[in-house]
Amino acid sequence: MVTEGDPTQAMVDIHCHVLPGVDDGAPTMEVALAMLQRGAQDGTRSAVVTPHIKAGAGKEISEFHHRRLGELREAAARADIPVELHQGAEFEFCFGLEVAAQWLTVGLAGSHYILVDLPHGPLSPFVGKGFFELMAAGFRPILAHPERHRELALSRSLMERLRHQGLLFQVTAGSFTGGFGRRAQATAEMMLREGWVEFVASDGHSLVKRPLSLRSARARVEELGGSDEAMRLFYHNPRALIQGEPISVVHPSRSPNASRQLSAWRRLLQRFY
Repeated sequence: MVTEGDPTQAMVDIHCHVLPGVDDGAPTMEVALAMLQRGAQDGTRSAVVTPHIKAGAGKEISEFHHRRLGELREAAARADIPVELHQGAEFEFCFGLEVAAQWLTVGLAGSHYILVDLPHGPLSPFVGKGFFELMAAGFRPILAHPERHRELALSRSLMERLRHQGLLFQVTAGSFTGGFGRRAQATAEMMLREGWVEFVASDGHSLVKRPLSLRSARARVEELGGSDEAMRLFYHNPRALIQGEPISVVHPSRSPNASRQLSAWRRLLQRFY
């Protein structure tokens, strides 16, 4: 059990679907509370609830989510669950997304950062333009689980272009532990080596299949990148987001053998399809 005052072990989860009865996450308040209790036992001390918001949704959806979050906070307090809850959303990417985002009363935890989910199919060649419009409107997009997107995983150059454009990346905890297959794990580990990860989050949807659990992924990240990097991704950066402080972004220099590494990485990933 992690103690309340131990920041070296506490974690902050910026992507979870624990708001009850609003999307494909927690179906009831009882399940939502059980998910939060599991997260608390695992070491999560703060969480941003990020229900799906589809293209074309109206302002009333955000207002409904805000009311539901108030109910969840009250229930969690009565159950003595030590997890702070903050409002957010996971936006479905579409052109004109910056217009839809304008009516969201807050970004992630009241910040100008918004979590964006790309469509699972082939990406438009103009996807970069859509993100440019979003940033021009004053938002800083965080791309949810790029390691699980087939086209991004097979196109390092596209991932690099999005990085250079200013996107931040959030990797799913389960990708580091093999929960989404070898391809997602290999991509997550490559991203970690390259310094292309700002956040690791649970993307928790349930009690069993995808819980609010970060501890095992943190242990794996410590093995691969060290304890300081694990602190950056699981605590410092997500906490900075919530508190409105700068996010730590790594800008690694490319190594002389990068081309050889890239070819080997592509061959490895292609085996998983």
